[in-house]
Amino acid sequence: MKISTLIIKKPAILYLVGILFIIGISVFATIHHSNAETLEKNNTPAINPVQELKKEKIKNPEPQGKPVEMASKNYNIEQNNTISSSELDKHLKGNLKGLGTNFVKSGEEHNIDPIFLAALAAQETGWGNSDISESPWNNIGGITCMPDIYSDIFGEDYPNPGCQELVDGGTNWQKFLSIEDSIRFKAIYLKKYYVDNGKETIGEIQTAYAPSEATNDATGLNNHWVKNIVSIMNDVKDEQA
Repeated sequence: MKISTLIIKKPAILYLVGILFIIGISVFATIHHSNAETLEKNNTPAINPVQELKKEKIKNPEPQGKPVEMASKNYNIEQNNTISSSELDKHLKGNLKGLGTNFVKSGEEHNIDPIFLAALAAQETGWGNSDISESPWNNIGGITCMPDIYSDIFGEDYPNPGCQELVDGGTNWQKFLSIEDSIRFKAIYLKKYYVDNGKETIGEIQTAYAPSEATNDATGLNNHWVKNIVSIMNDVKDEQA
């Protein structure tokens, strides 16, 4: 009886030992995995929300707009360009329409604000609608005959189409090979003969370029020269601000 009981109980004991062994392995694996996760967490630097925000801003920088200086009598025309050709062209009228690229190119090449160049052309030729804006003059700067300066600006070998009156006995106007040449001439002329000689602001330029009570200004239009230039420029700058 004792032998048979022992034989019957032995498989049950072995089964129990097997279950305990499996449970032991499972518990050991769980503890090991838990310790590994804890160690990994301890070795991971804490997330700094301020640093994360800075990283996000670096990835997606906020657009930085250029400050816009509104024009005035004391506005310095020697400026880095702040406007694209297409933006400037939206504000041009008459025969100046479509010349934004030329004003911007000449302005950038000679460090003259293209908005001032365009405003000056608008003032001098009624937005390019005066007769001297057309062939054979191609003159949108209101530039009078100045062969020596023409040669100085373009070089002695550059063709000079000469000068011509609009009406007999009237002003002798400088002619240009193209409108582009007229704009380039005016940019270089302003830089070389005004800015480089200390006349940098709109007010300072007016005293020599379009002085009040000039002998050729019988109707006193020069008295409004600064005001008109500033007004035209600020119409453009208002949209940039």
